[in-house]
Amino acid sequence: MKVGLFGGSFDPPHAGHVALAQAGLDVAGFDEVWIIPANPVHRQLSGCADGSTRLAWMQQLFSNNPRIRIVEWETELPRPTPTIETLRRFKREYPHDQPWLMLGGDAWHSLDSWREYPAHQQLCSVAVFARAGINDLPHHSGWQQVAGPDATHTSGSWCYLPVALPDIAATALRRDAALGLTLQGRVPEPIRKAVEAAYQTHSQAFTAEEQAPAFPARDSPKTVNAEERHT
Repeated sequence: MKVGLFGGSFDPPHAGHVALAQAGLDVAGFDEVWIIPANPVHRQLSGCADGSTRLAWMQQLFSNNPRIRIVEWETELPRPTPTIETLRRFKREYPHDQPWLMLGGDAWHSLDSWREYPAHQQLCSVAVFARAGINDLPHHSGWQQVAGPDATHTSGSWCYLPVALPDIAATALRRDAALGLTLQGRVPEPIRKAVEAAYQTHSQAFTAEEQAPAFPARDSPKTVNAEERHT
């Protein structure tokens, strides 16, 4: 079985996340997409929604899709989890399935700075979802580029899949919710009011640190778990 592994802080979940998960099924052709909410290391990301809250939001969004699974592997731990640890756990528990990391272009660019890289090449393949016409994706040493996910591909393959995704920034969502603005059209309706309430209640969390760029969130630069993979 081909499994797309879609990790991120989902702080908060938004329409872009939903679109990317669906692209994993429709564009990449994965048998399943596993969504893995992270335990963020950078508390300036908000501090408004803990792991169990973000997990519950994702479960609510995808409860009617049997091909999308919400995985608690990282939120159940009291510490941030580097991607390499998640990949090793997948390998141990599902040795006959084929994991594909679902990354955006920015995360693919920084892949060689992740903790324990290039050990990832032995544990997964990578599907890079980026806008059509992009021509600056790097070719990291040791990875074999393929046309798309295929059951015959072994670990160490990568592919570029052009997709049109909503341009939504989690930082802007947190800011707008803190200011009492609606997130309609950007956060899916089943969870929108709960998200607005959570971030408005903690409006003090929107500080100068929140406005400053943060590491993408879970693996950069080889020291802390700092790779917010798809937010």
